[in-house]
Amino acid sequence: MRLLKSKPEPAEIPYSFQDRFQNIQRIAIIYPQDVTWLRIARYALQRMYNLPEQFSYMLLVPDASKEQSLNIQHQYFDMRYDPRSEERMSIQNSIVGFNPDILLQLEPKPGDRLISLIKQVDVSLKIGFGDEKSDLNVIYSQSESGFYEKNILNLIALLEKK
Repeated sequence: MRLLKSKPEPAEIPYSFQDRFQNIQRIAIIYPQDVTWLRIARYALQRMYNLPEQFSYMLLVPDASKEQSLNIQHQYFDMRYDPRSEERMSIQNSIVGFNPDILLQLEPKPGDRLISLIKQVDVSLKIGFGDEKSDLNVIYSQSESGFYEKNILNLIALLEKK
């Protein structure tokens, strides 16, 4: 009688977000609409803009005409946070035209129309604030007592390469 040896199963490699961030070159960022959150996001994102890696940015902001130029590769786009279908298509086309590797959604309390827009945008890696139905790969939630800046810094830490 001959006993067959079974093949050893290959070791399972743990999933690593760090691996997904290795080839990122273009980042689309939806800034928050409310002025208070917007100021905090601008301040916290300076850390990302100062990373030694060279990224190109598409910054979707409440009023692109008022934005000051940053010393980074970037382009501004007027963001509509409650977009109707025609506005949603315009925003979608702009994002797709930029061809980002990652989308950062920083609106702490996105509405249904913004969530719908994010779902329809064809970007393989989406990170930000929302809920389970927002189609984000990594979801942060913002409570009333939560520290918004800390959430953004944690999000940026994912992009930092070691």
